[in-house]
Amino acid sequence: MCPADDPAAPAAQASTTAPTNPGRPGRPRAADVDRRLHETVLQLLREGGPGAVTIDGVTSHSGVAKTTIYRRYSNRGELLTAVLRQTMSAPDVPRDGNVRDKLRSALEQAWHQMSDALGPGGLAALISNSDPEFTELFRSALRPYIDMLVQRMNEDANAGVLRHDLDADGVVSLMIGAYVGELVRHGEVAPGWLDRTIELLWNLMVPPS
Repeated sequence: MCPADDPAAPAAQASTTAPTNPGRPGRPRAADVDRRLHETVLQLLREGGPGAVTIDGVTSHSGVAKTTIYRRYSNRGELLTAVLRQTMSAPDVPRDGNVRDKLRSALEQAWHQMSDALGPGGLAALISNSDPEFTELFRSALRPYIDMLVQRMNEDANAGVLRHDLDADGVVSLMIGAYVGELVRHGEVAPGWLDRTIELLWNLMVPPS
């Protein structure tokens, strides 16, 4: 009997060409690993402060193996740096439009990103400087915000829409401090505090009548 006449032949041929089980688990994709690491580091930082962000702790909470982490980052500091910089990327502020609206947009992004990155644990460590390495990493991650705000204020001061002798760097420090101070006092920053902060500082920023 030739193979074409053999009723078992099609089944045999099908078994040799059938695809592998698409649901079979395999190695996680790189993007999924990065997402799990990012989320785990932020969770540990917010809840327990930077001291909770250890390679062992990240491995335990994320399920990502140490060997996988070390293929990406040489140490805890590199991991923290990457997560902070990703969380606190430079603000996207349009160059056109009302000066006050641009300022509000930049500050809103800065406060929101600080909230995402710090949480109670990170804030406590920052204020007490209990982890100097983390403090320096956070300052480095915050720097793009400060530089962007200072640059925009100086540009507007040169254009005459803000006072020419404006201490832009000092104003930005007051704005960042307003967020941290409110969080320390009340444990949270109410939505209206952003507009109140801008209102308090605005008269110091505009040219005298």
